[in-house]
Amino acid sequence: MMSMVPLCDLFVSVGESSGDAYGAAIVRALRQRRPDTVVAAMGGPHLAGAGAEIEQPIDGMSVMGLWPVLARLPLFVRAMRHVERTIRARRPKVLILIDYPGFNLRLARRLGDLRRDGMRIIHVVAPQVWAWAPRRAKSIAHSVDRMLCFFPFEPPLFQRFGCQSDHVGHPLIDLVPERIDGGILDRELGLDGRQVLLLAPGSREREICSLLPSMARAATAIAARLPQPPVILVSRVPDLPLELYRHATDLPLVEGRWRELCARAQVGLIASGTATLEAGLIGLPHVICYHKDPLSAAIARRLIRTDHVGLPNLLCGRRVCPELLQEQFTVPRLVAHALRLWQGPRRADCQRGLADLRNRLGGGGALERIATIVDDELGHAQRRLTHATAADSHARLKTAK
Repeated sequence: MMSMVPLCDLFVSVGESSGDAYGAAIVRALRQRRPDTVVAAMGGPHLAGAGAEIEQPIDGMSVMGLWPVLARLPLFVRAMRHVERTIRARRPKVLILIDYPGFNLRLARRLGDLRRDGMRIIHVVAPQVWAWAPRRAKSIAHSVDRMLCFFPFEPPLFQRFGCQSDHVGHPLIDLVPERIDGGILDRELGLDGRQVLLLAPGSREREICSLLPSMARAATAIAARLPQPPVILVSRVPDLPLELYRHATDLPLVEGRWRELCARAQVGLIASGTATLEAGLIGLPHVICYHKDPLSAAIARRLIRTDHVGLPNLLCGRRVCPELLQEQFTVPRLVAHALRLWQGPRRADCQRGLADLRNRLGGGGALERIATIVDDELGHAQRRLTHATAADSHARLKTAK
């Protein structure tokens, strides 16, 4: 019996907010070229707003660390089965996997038969194998058809195993303006021109529980050491419950104004991740923080092969922003590093390094380049389909004769 599930041209799979935003921007750019493109997705509100049909929501899927993943394993198993069934039913010409490698690369391997039948798999955001497991590049390269890399040193890792890999640049260059008016917050929050200390404990519940209590204690100590106490503001992720923050601190929370906060703040204490790169592009001197559960941390120590963890430091090739990870993440160290960044030579050196980030990431236009590549892949898929249909029709005609 023929399935009644409608077919689609493109399926996009993401697992967290940043991928959802990138996916939405790619879909919008693609639809300027192909307005009638039918897009389905595992995604969130950004992709839904771009017109994608959400087949699997991503609520509760953004977790890191061994124990948090194990705690939600049934959720991931159900999502994997549902997404795989949906893709098999909807038969997209192209499957785009955006970051989220633990889930997306497994999905790619499970759909290997569809690849052999002609579906193209594009992975956007190269897994950071250069940091922890270069040998895994081979298995990853064999699981996808094309790897779109944000950093210029990544394509050769996958090209040597026969995977077409392109350096497209980083979308944040397009999404983060060079100049942002942080002064708008003075009017909204009544800051009266006072300096701001920004706390950004991450976008996941586990991160906030691990980082915010120490950040808040350090912020109070920093304010006490400065001649003019700053306003301390905490960046809140909209989708997370208020009580998660209130268990750790009663400091003011600001929701959804991340770039204005970075532009307005004097110094930030920021959880390691894409947020540190965004803050760096805006020019905010900050301390990069992270703290995992002991088992995850022990595994990471054995795997990580780079001298730095923070993205600004990796790109600059030196310690532009201080990093406080695991046992180094303590209140006294947070206070000491933040005070050094507040003013003086250490602050000036950090600002010089951050000012070079845009050059190191290359020019803008990453999202347009990705959309162009997807457009080309859809065009090739349509031609393959047309040729296959013509060949099948010819074969049927010969048989009928």
